[in-house]
Amino acid sequence: MKKYKVLDLFAGAGGLSLGFFWAGFEIIGAVDNMEESCTTFKKNHKNSTVICDDIKKITPEKLSRKIGNNIDIILGGPPCQGLSLAGKRLADDPRNELFLDFVKYVDYFKPSAFLMENVPGLLSIKNGETHRAILKAFKDIGYNNFYDHKPTVLLAANYGVPQLRNRLFYLGTKGKTPINFPPKQTHFPQTKTDNISIFDHSELSYITVEQAIGDLPSLKSGGGAEEMDYTKAPSSDYQKLMRKDSKKIYNHVAPNHTRQLIKMIKNTKSGGSVDPNYSDSRRWDKDQPSFTIKALGAGGGSTNRRAFHYQDLRGSTVRENARIQSFPDSYRFYGSKTMQMTQVGNAVPPILALRIAETIRDGLDQNKII
Repeated sequence: MKKYKVLDLFAGAGGLSLGFFWAGFEIIGAVDNMEESCTTFKKNHKNSTVICDDIKKITPEKLSRKIGNNIDIILGGPPCQGLSLAGKRLADDPRNELFLDFVKYVDYFKPSAFLMENVPGLLSIKNGETHRAILKAFKDIGYNNFYDHKPTVLLAANYGVPQLRNRLFYLGTKGKTPINFPPKQTHFPQTKTDNISIFDHSELSYITVEQAIGDLPSLKSGGGAEEMDYTKAPSSDYQKLMRKDSKKIYNHVAPNHTRQLIKMIKNTKSGGSVDPNYSDSRRWDKDQPSFTIKALGAGGGSTNRRAFHYQDLRGSTVRENARIQSFPDSYRFYGSKTMQMTQVGNAVPPILALRIAETIRDGLDQNKII
């Protein structure tokens, strides 16, 4: 079986790449401009060439001299702050045009397929003009197969991620060969059975917060450590999966709260808002998938802008958020706590990426378009 070569642009901490790696792809190169994200990517994808620089300062020609021209798949998530429904939706934000850099790399390397992800709000920006501009930009370079696999918003919980997180994906292919996209849904709201494996394809129930993080050590405000031992046995198959290749727990440090905030947490019911000043300040419901976790840095690093534990009187840790995003415990994050949170919050959930990667791999194998 051919091992398809992947280039990851705007790679961040490497969530997309991890899912594709699990599916048997070779991650040969990655580009990002955030030093902490580059460090995290390098530490966890040791065989990849990581370029840490502004993509506008790097030419495809220069990159090809480092990784070669044989790229089968290009992945990427151009920064989406200007497109987010949670923000001000600044239609003229220059970051909205970073997709043109992504197009430039696709045009140069001419991969058999590309996958570009973004926030669902992109579809409606400027009454759809930005979305149509993206489709035209890809059509102009020979990737015009969107009638076979339309840009699609996928809910991560439907694919075994314990989080109600929506992301938009553009899948393009060279030529007329279609891929069966979107991938078949594997998880559903009703209760059936616990998760079994990231490679299992039976119909399963949504994974809850408690099933995702219930085995991690209980912490008080300000407690925890960057490296610590497990203190509880896993109680769900998802927890067993997350712990499979790790003998230690990393990045499990609780934020240090004021007495006032601790009191506010204590008075908040499951699923409720902890701080009315922040709409994204909520306490987890242990019996439901998590709401969307976000990059902590968006609010200046305030500890009020985060998920809060369903039992402990504190905000979430980087490791708990990583579990909610489906990063395994062996995947360690680097940089300040705020930057670690930002890396986790900005990532594509690896298990969702895996599901997409599997359907792309199967399509390329069956159609032999490479």
